[in-house]
Amino acid sequence: MPIERKLAAIMFTDIAGYTALSAKDSTKASELLKTQRHTLKPIVEKHGGSWMKEIGDGLLLTFDSATSAVECSIAIQVATKDIEDLNLRIGIHEGEVIRQDGDVIGDDVNVASRIEPFSAEGGVAISDKIYRAISSNSDFETKYIGKPKLKGVSQEVKVYCITSHGLPQTDVSKVSAKLEEESKFNIFALTGGILTAIGIAFWIAVGVFDVSFGGKAEVPSVGILMMENLGKEDEEFWSSGMTADLITKVAGAGLIRVAPLDDILKLDKDLSIEEKAKKLRVKYILTHQFLIKDEGFDLWCKLENTENGVALFSNKISEPMDMATQMVGKLANDIVTSLKVETKQDVMKAPTNNAEAYEYYLKGKYKWKKRKTKEDIDIVRGLYKRAIELDENLIKAKTSLAFTYFVLGDFNKAKELYISSLNKAEEINDSISFAWSLKGLGMVYGGSGEWEKEFAYVNKAKNIFEKIGDKNGVAHSIHSLGNYYNSIGNYEAALENYKQSLNINRMIGNQNSVTLLTIGFAYQYMGKLDSAYNYFNHLENFYKEENNDFRLSIVYGSLGQIYLDKNNYQKSIQYSNKSLEIINVIGSHPDAKLRTSTLLYLAQIKNGITYDNNKFNNLIQENKDYWNNRGVPIFEDATLPYYIYQLLNDTSYLETAYNQIQEKADNLEPDVAAKFLSYPIPKAIVEEWEKVK
Repeated sequence: MPIERKLAAIMFTDIAGYTALSAKDSTKASELLKTQRHTLKPIVEKHGGSWMKEIGDGLLLTFDSATSAVECSIAIQVATKDIEDLNLRIGIHEGEVIRQDGDVIGDDVNVASRIEPFSAEGGVAISDKIYRAISSNSDFETKYIGKPKLKGVSQEVKVYCITSHGLPQTDVSKVSAKLEEESKFNIFALTGGILTAIGIAFWIAVGVFDVSFGGKAEVPSVGILMMENLGKEDEEFWSSGMTADLITKVAGAGLIRVAPLDDILKLDKDLSIEEKAKKLRVKYILTHQFLIKDEGFDLWCKLENTENGVALFSNKISEPMDMATQMVGKLANDIVTSLKVETKQDVMKAPTNNAEAYEYYLKGKYKWKKRKTKEDIDIVRGLYKRAIELDENLIKAKTSLAFTYFVLGDFNKAKELYISSLNKAEEINDSISFAWSLKGLGMVYGGSGEWEKEFAYVNKAKNIFEKIGDKNGVAHSIHSLGNYYNSIGNYEAALENYKQSLNINRMIGNQNSVTLLTIGFAYQYMGKLDSAYNYFNHLENFYKEENNDFRLSIVYGSLGQIYLDKNNYQKSIQYSNKSLEIINVIGSHPDAKLRTSTLLYLAQIKNGITYDNNKFNNLIQENKDYWNNRGVPIFEDATLPYYIYQLLNDTSYLETAYNQIQEKADNLEPDVAAKFLSYPIPKAIVEEWEKVK
């Protein structure tokens, strides 16, 4: 039977005092297990958990996200609080679950079972991985317990307990005695024999551990350092673009963790290879240099095991420029093969055989990353268009071009390009490009308000990515599904998808700032302003370091809205102005300028400062004309017209906001609709409409 691996939040439960009860009254003890099963199963199902295994009086449960597991553990303790003798201790850890021969094994499963005894009766203990996953959520309060020595566990583990929601704190003095005892949930005893298989915990702070089961099979982590450009400064786009594509290709190839590009960029160049590996929490490091010469190029590459200094490969490649298109595929194949990573993809496949087209594509990609003005965007589009003219099969250039139109709100042009790339991918039988084109098309439909089409296209893309084992594509698709749920007002489902995407991205080492951004949006829509602020405050610093003005303008606008809702009008004015300054230079989605201007003027009015009414009305008209010409409703959600109503006191905007709220609620399940209508903005809109209608 094949081995199945899954990244999950792992929960162990234990009935305190069950052994004594069983010795005293076996019938009552047996009935207690039935009561536990009857009480807990519906709770676990409600929170999306899997009932993996019953082990004596204990349970092994798994969840797709840390938040779901913690929320479920709290619900369990609340539900069992008044049930006689059902005094539960709960431990939660995050990592890989390995299913083999009908059993559930792994180092992370072992850790979860060993954390459970550190819980108070009626309480919940969590590992530092779970703690990091929920730390930005202000709903949860925790207390640090300590750093126990867990015999037989290869990981360093810190333990916390949940102290919010009325849960009891762990009494450390009572726990210390248990450190000397072997937990009754010893995995090695429970699985019917000695298990030497050790699971790998994929998390951002986790490195590589040896995995053995009658042998040694390493699941590797690798840092692909920036390809060093040994040529002219204006040739930097070659090394920058190829490094980014190489990281994406290797990360999506299979069971491997690749350090994210933003972490690579932040490395101090003066660090040793060993120090860089430690910073990136990886075992293997790829160094490579690129030099363009008159007759072609030279490429030097070396993959090194930093623990013993052994090079898995070290090559110098000298080729004519026509072969440059093959280099990312060759390097990816060398890495995947050397690290014995199984993949379903043809990583050697080049995006094009036309070196000139590839050069224009890489130039466009580099310029997009460095863009500062609207003129820069026009240059980027020109570079991508030239690449497509030279090779119409270079689908990466076409989807990249489509994305430049999507982010600035030109959905018709973006749709046209994504459909074209979809047809071309199908024609040349390129399943990866086909899936990315599907996902892009889904995003466009979402931006146009056609949310059911968004779900259908993105879900189809996700299924293809899963089939070919592209975790990078899966993570992006799940994130887009989160956007779908966000759009229809099911913010809890949106958060679940965003956090699942975040977990996968962290597992494979992808940059995840966009997912953090959308998690912040979801909390903001739910009225959890402190939680949203924590995310946006973190991202403000991140995007400043990354020099990403486009996303920084989004963060500033969101902070401006939060401060407005918190009645801190001076701060709101400050951040809205910052957002507008960037938007006026680099351009943005058409709604962004109107939304941010509305927030700015509303904060000014609240602060006793007038604004230019004619300028604002012209801005509204420009926005209407833009969207009407494209057959798309002017407002994506009810928040903007509600703010405009507050500014202009024009009830037509309030009516628009109210109708959008009701339309969303009508399309949701009754319990989800009720929750949606209870959030601050929808609730305020309905109440205000009831007053003025």
